[in-house]
Amino acid sequence: MTKWFGRTIFTRIFYINILTSLICLIILGSTQIVLLNRYISHQSEEALRRNAESVAGLIQNNVSIETMQHILNGFARSSNSHIMIMDSQGKVLINTHNTFMDRAPMYIQQEYLQAVLQGKRNSVIGTMGGLFRETMFTLQVPIVHESGGTLGAVCISIPIPQKQKMTHEVMNILMASAICVALMSFLLSYMLAKRFSRPIKSIQTSAKEFTKGKFNARVGTIATESEIGEIAELALTFNEMAFELEKVDEIRQSFISDVSHELRTPMTTISGFVYGMMDDTIPAERQKEYLKIVYDEVTRLSRLVNTFLDISRMRADQAVLNRTHFDINEAIRLVIIGLEQRIQQKKIQISLNFETENCYVYADSDAVTRVLTNLLDNAIKFTESAGEIRITVSQKQHEIFVSVYNTGCGIPSQEQPMIFERLYKVDKSRSANREGTGIGLYLVKNIIHAHGKKITLNSVEGEYAEFIFNLDRGKAPQKRIQDTVE
Repeated sequence: MTKWFGRTIFTRIFYINILTSLICLIILGSTQIVLLNRYISHQSEEALRRNAESVAGLIQNNVSIETMQHILNGFARSSNSHIMIMDSQGKVLINTHNTFMDRAPMYIQQEYLQAVLQGKRNSVIGTMGGLFRETMFTLQVPIVHESGGTLGAVCISIPIPQKQKMTHEVMNILMASAICVALMSFLLSYMLAKRFSRPIKSIQTSAKEFTKGKFNARVGTIATESEIGEIAELALTFNEMAFELEKVDEIRQSFISDVSHELRTPMTTISGFVYGMMDDTIPAERQKEYLKIVYDEVTRLSRLVNTFLDISRMRADQAVLNRTHFDINEAIRLVIIGLEQRIQQKKIQISLNFETENCYVYADSDAVTRVLTNLLDNAIKFTESAGEIRITVSQKQHEIFVSVYNTGCGIPSQEQPMIFERLYKVDKSRSANREGTGIGLYLVKNIIHAHGKKITLNSVEGEYAEFIFNLDRGKAPQKRIQDTVE
């Protein structure tokens, strides 16, 4: 296939269309030639039949032989035919063109006259036993007596080349038509192949640019507005993919910059303080204080590295959940206690709306604690001073729903669909808080999804943000009841 039609769409469409057109022309031309030959033969036979019947009618009207000879000579010249009249014995009575014969026989062989002398119309192709110099088409019509007997026959002959000439003329017309059709097919195939290949070539060019790292490469309107629906859809899909990858690349670059800053700051702090203690710049009595700062920075680095490792495990689907039955209300209280210092610094009001005093879920306790920590950390970070954080736990059938609501700047509607994407951060220009690496909510989403559940966001910019997730309902631990036997 490749050897015959080439490797490109243009050559394949072009050659296949041309080949299909030629095959159709050959089939159509052959069919027309056969049908036209039949039609010409039929028309020739019909014309000869009418002429022969006219001559037979003249004879039946007792026209004299001299008069008949003159009439038939003129008729034969006008129709370029050869007319003979013979009796029932095969004797030639009238012959219009003696030049058509090598001799002027008085009789025609009976084998060529059997059918017509029996009163049947007959046709013969050949020289009739050497009567003619060339192959002739002869139509024989009987001359019938009023009583029903056969008096003789009228034979009208035309040269086969004359019939072939008519076929040749028709062939010339068909050939000219076929050439015109072939040229039109060539032109239309070329235009069709170009129309198919140009938008695909545009997609190919953009793809090559994309592979070179030019993520702003897009397919032009020649492909996106193509009349061919599949190509237009492919081009639009390519542009959507390019847009998403360009966005991911921007996020990746931003993430690298943010992570570099996140790592550089504690490393600089640690190295500075350690160097200061080594060269006695920091007095001995204050070294414990600075060692505490170094310890906090190391803890921060460790937490950051662990977060990156968690991301790697989730991408490799290696995260394993250790599900147990535990009280999520108690887990929320412990997380709030751990963040109490930050909450008090911003004078944030915390509201806990628990449907029951204890609410058990069946999930990975450490993973859910991390979810709560990240959500509350974000809530504290983006809640204004003296704002409010409201945590609600409710039960619906066999599921527990947890809502973390905070007042504050909220999240812009255009950024809400991307808030759970890996490495994504809300536009810094919209918030005074510039901390974070954009991986907290990504981890939250993956942890909840690993439990087979969902997390959703409700937010109004400038007013509030609310994250809601659900978990499977758990079982409370059974209390041991000891019966006292008296």
